[in-house]
Amino acid sequence: MGRPIIGILSSRFDISLPGGQNLPIEYASVAYCRSVVRGGGTPILLPVTPEPELAEQMFAQCDGVLFPGGIDVDPRFYGEAPDPMLGTVDSTMDRFWLQALEFVRAHKIPVLGICRGLQLVNVGMGGSLYQDLSRRGVPSYLHNQKQNRDYLMHEVTIEPGSRLGQVLGEEPVYTNTIHHQCVKAAGKGLKLVAQTGDGVPEALESEDGQIMLVQWHPEALLDAEPRMRRLFEDLIERSRSGNET
Repeated sequence: MGRPIIGILSSRFDISLPGGQNLPIEYASVAYCRSVVRGGGTPILLPVTPEPELAEQMFAQCDGVLFPGGIDVDPRFYGEAPDPMLGTVDSTMDRFWLQALEFVRAHKIPVLGICRGLQLVNVGMGGSLYQDLSRRGVPSYLHNQKQNRDYLMHEVTIEPGSRLGQVLGEEPVYTNTIHHQCVKAAGKGLKLVAQTGDGVPEALESEDGQIMLVQWHPEALLDAEPRMRRLFEDLIERSRSGNET
């Protein structure tokens, strides 16, 4: 039985070189790649590709897809003007990720979304975001920690009976937290299945079990909180099952 191929959607930015030149790069954090490998899968990078047909050829090679963390989602995709608190955005990258979401939903390819990945998938399914946690209108905990990513910062409560609860267990879990935006309205077909004590959504999942989304960064917690390994193992198992049908 082969290792399922897990496509990791790339992020991109420009590196400033000596002499003033900019070097555009596309990348995925080593932590995502290692997490997929430790979970039993084979990671491949899916670079931002504006040509729809070529992009679909890449998506078709994947047994599962990881939507990782990164920059803010352009609010045009959920019908809002940019807020002064909005961070860096890249609409071309958003469109590529949204095309990936459309493809995986149509072909029933399993998904794990992390941080920006949760937010982008939520938007792609008709949901919306608070462009900054301060816009919620109620006090929030610290959600953009100063400590290293492997530091367990706040407690997350998991909804009993959810698939996330089946994967992680239904006991509350401590996670890291590295975000300034959050879900405002959940997308169609997505259910809120975890949150912090201040009411910030921390996980969503689809009713059919295809899509699992978390707001924290489990790829940085494989040793600090071993339960997080199960999220990647679950993605690999779902991808293996789909590949055998």
